[in-house]
Amino acid sequence: MTTETTDSKPEILTQAGAATGRLAGVNHLQLIVSDMDASVRFYRDILGLTVVRTTADYPAPGRGYQILKNTFLDMGNGNLLSLIVVGGAGISDTPTTAEPSVSAEWLWPGVPENQWTPRKFDHVAFNVDSHDDVVWFRDHLQACGVKTSKIIARDHEAWVESLYFYDPDGIPLEIATFDLGNPKWESHRPTDWFRDPNPVPALRVNPA
Repeated sequence: MTTETTDSKPEILTQAGAATGRLAGVNHLQLIVSDMDASVRFYRDILGLTVVRTTADYPAPGRGYQILKNTFLDMGNGNLLSLIVVGGAGISDTPTTAEPSVSAEWLWPGVPENQWTPRKFDHVAFNVDSHDDVVWFRDHLQACGVKTSKIIARDHEAWVESLYFYDPDGIPLEIATFDLGNPKWESHRPTDWFRDPNPVPALRVNPA
């Protein structure tokens, strides 16, 4: 427990609980965008972020929509910004109840009590250092009555391991780790992350 005091204001409880000090910052922020080419040009060319990963065309099982494009950019300190374009049934400029509450909603444990439809901001992923930390948070959250997903290991590639859950307002949250001590990183190459077979023009060295 940590507190802060001043002469004229009440004492403030700034830290409390078993999880104090266990989070290691933000792993990634995810934004829903409408035009990946324009978004890449803005975040890479104008804001100076570095593209580190591209993927495309992976479906939301049984939902009738899919993530069309997904680009990750390094914000300069190892924290990542994820941009996604979502398409398919129920996706339009006018929010509807058919739209997903979060782009990859099948990863989260059920539907939040307070259903909502984000149009731009998708979810927050807090960073931790290792797999053991993800396990600790799974057990800790469940002991606190928070429903969580199973731990998504993604052992088929060198990428983040994740745990998904909601805050009290139904905002999608994630605990994520690169778990750099895992042997799968020994054979990883940066080019392994560029998996979109048909990248937008902004991502091509020689656009058609």
